[in-house]
Amino acid sequence: MAFLRSAKNSCTTLALTVGFVLTGCMVGPDYERPDLITPDAWHSDLKAGLEASAEGVGPWWESFDDPILDELILRTQRNNLDLRILMTRIDAARAQYGVAGSYLLPTIDGDGYAQWFRSEGGEVPIPNLTDDSGRSFKLGGSMTWELDLWGQIRRSMESKENSLLASIENWRDLLVTVRAEVATSYVAYRTLRRIVEITEVGLVAAEHNFDLTRQSYDNGMSTMTDVLSARSLVASLESGLHGYVADATQELNRISVLVGQTPGSLNELLGEGSRIPVPPATIGVAMPANVIRQRPDVRAAERNLAASVAGIGVAEADLLPSFTLLGSVGLQSPTSGSLFDWSNRYWSVGPSLDWQLLNWGRVSSQIDLAKAEAGESLALYEKAVLGAYRDIEDALVDFSSSELSRRDTEAARNDSLGALVLAEQSYEQGTLNLTRVIETELQLLEQEFSLINAEAQVALAAVTLYKALGGDWSPVLPSADGPVAVPTNDESIVSATAGGTS
Repeated sequence: MAFLRSAKNSCTTLALTVGFVLTGCMVGPDYERPDLITPDAWHSDLKAGLEASAEGVGPWWESFDDPILDELILRTQRNNLDLRILMTRIDAARAQYGVAGSYLLPTIDGDGYAQWFRSEGGEVPIPNLTDDSGRSFKLGGSMTWELDLWGQIRRSMESKENSLLASIENWRDLLVTVRAEVATSYVAYRTLRRIVEITEVGLVAAEHNFDLTRQSYDNGMSTMTDVLSARSLVASLESGLHGYVADATQELNRISVLVGQTPGSLNELLGEGSRIPVPPATIGVAMPANVIRQRPDVRAAERNLAASVAGIGVAEADLLPSFTLLGSVGLQSPTSGSLFDWSNRYWSVGPSLDWQLLNWGRVSSQIDLAKAEAGESLALYEKAVLGAYRDIEDALVDFSSSELSRRDTEAARNDSLGALVLAEQSYEQGTLNLTRVIETELQLLEQEFSLINAEAQVALAAVTLYKALGGDWSPVLPSADGPVAVPTNDESIVSATAGGTS
């Protein structure tokens, strides 16, 4: 009963100790989010397809209304190798967080041995066992528990937790990037396929024009300069056609690698269609403060800052003494048969103190290092915010100017189309020769090329704008099947990541 009372008292003491450790003070500064000074509105005017919006950005690629693009994005989310690499880094950060948290609890080791020994006191070894020999058997365990009186372990956990959150934000930032890269390459591929089609049409017209010019030359109606010019146009279009086909193939290969597949494996899915994805008529842009907070790169920089601030507390805790509880308990006997007799028990318990009294120069330098790293992290955070502003402002200007340019180019193309209609009517009436009609067709071809490039530029600018706005704002975490939705608060994110990413 005395042992039970002792155990009860020990449990009470242990519970009080745990409560004190978990609620004790924490040295070092508490993290406070830096003030994000943002303007009330964007510097660039929201015009030509842009409008102010209170809503966030959703799955923007779906707004292009292209099922093949949707499928490519889905496959990329599942199979992109760069995303998979960052998933392993999240696993590593989670493991480091778990290691840091384990130091809050005692370390318990078990040990035991069975040994036979003898003592040889003479000059010559005794060949047989004597009275100076014996046996010893032991079975027990030991405990070491560093009490986190000053919060050093909890600050370390805080630092590792924020590093884990930063790694998740880095993965999200890469997700935004690879989605945009796939969409960019897809637009480029469709654009090149469209250019190939137009070039082939133009090549037919150029060859026809060359034949007519040569016949005219044979009849003494044209000069050799006209013939050479017509033939040069044919060769130029043929040369360009080869380059466009090669460029389209390279873009297709790039898409395959982004999707995590071998080159050539997407040929059947993409086919040779030439429809350039069209962005929505208007793109909503939220207030600057809302947009900046949704950028994964900015959030990652802030989490790294929080981790660095917690590191100051870890370093400052070394200025104070550390207390460790040591204990051991077990059974020890000279014979195996009596090892488990209660009379052969042993135990020990006691505190240990460690205070780096003569190492303050090193500790102070470690504190200065932690503060310097926090200062660097703050500068990197501020740089990330400014960089985000620049990205967005540039993207807004680029999209607006691209849309205005597309409208002007479309008007010029329509004028060229009208000129061709009039030329064909004049030819039918006999007031214009066929050569002039073909020349008008080639002029229209040039305007078609310009319009194709203008439409592609608008689509590419839209992708860049969506990327600058932070991509899809839906909070997600990595998994083997692609991103999965999670709550937005950090505590829930840490809990959600406890199960792993694979």
